Amino acid sequence: MKYDIKKLSIWFIVYYLVIDVIGDIIDADSISKAIDYHTQPHIIALTLSVGIIFFLYTLSSYSIFYKWHHKKPFWSNLLAIIICAIMLVGLRYLIEEILFRHLFGFGNYRKDVSMSYYLLDNFYYVFQYCALGIIFYFWQYSKFKDERNNQLLLENQRMELDLLRSQTNPHFLFNTLNNIYALVHKDSDKALSAIEKLSLLLRYSLYNTKTVVSLEDEISQIRNFIDLESIRHKEAPIIKLNIEGLTKQIQVPQFLLLPFVENAFKHGKLHSKSQPIEINLFIDNSHLKYVVVNEIEEKKKDKVGGLGLDNLKKRLELLFPNEHSFLSKAENSIFKAQLEIPL
Repeated sequence: MKYDIKKLSIWFIVYYLVIDVIGDIIDADSISKAIDYHTQPHIIALTLSVGIIFFLYTLSSYSIFYKWHHKKPFWSNLLAIIICAIMLVGLRYLIEEILFRHLFGFGNYRKDVSMSYYLLDNFYYVFQYCALGIIFYFWQYSKFKDERNNQLLLENQRMELDLLRSQTNPHFLFNTLNNIYALVHKDSDKALSAIEKLSLLLRYSLYNTKTVVSLEDEISQIRNFIDLESIRHKEAPIIKLNIEGLTKQIQVPQFLLLPFVENAFKHGKLHSKSQPIEINLFIDNSHLKYVVVNEIEEKKKDKVGGLGLDNLKKRLELLFPNEHSFLSKAENSIFKAQLEIPL
């Protein structure tokens, strides 16, 4: 936490002027006479000297808590403030009641004022301005803690997102490598094409370290994924890809849309004519809506699905807390996954 004497000074000046200068003028019987009184040279000199001493009250209490708040007990800090205050009251007496009287012929108190009254009156101001310094310190400390907690929360979210992302990419690559391995012995030409497609996905995954990517890049990787999946099948999967709206200059989190398609290929019928795999993307000025529909393959529906959609849900909570809509449901052998996020 920064030792912020500049902001403390602003707090003090505002408080001092409002309470002790402007307040006296407003409370006077005649404002014009009060202004004339406070603009006299010796009153200006006393106002400045009093202001400096009062600021030292504030500064000392702030400094003591800033340095020892977490190192010494609260009562110990208060005792240190009282000791400093006594010394500053003595300094004020030396300046205003001895030096000023000797040099300029005036002081801040009448000559006949008793020492007990002087001390009592001064400790009223000691309490007031030391309290100001303590209040400022705890205000600053509270603000610092809130900012630090928010920063820690963001760091934790960033770490969790990195972890989820590191889980998602190997999961996809593992499945793809298995597909290519199966192709090597069956059709080497298709295997070479698959390796080329995979290299594009690897470059996208490993060398793109940005948090967000262009929507067009994300769509391009979806097409690569579809091509990779299509290569290992004798009969091409029936896919309907529909994109409505302008995709240029739209940014989305990397690998946010691909898990929908991966899930459809993993658990859906790839050659269903009644319900092909439908990938619908709608973009308007403020939202992106993404819907993937597929018919459930009976042989696949009970298989463990892996990390894809589970990680997606966690990422959405971190990336768009309370700002996204994610729905997935299976009904009458049809699975539908739908996402809506702000742009």
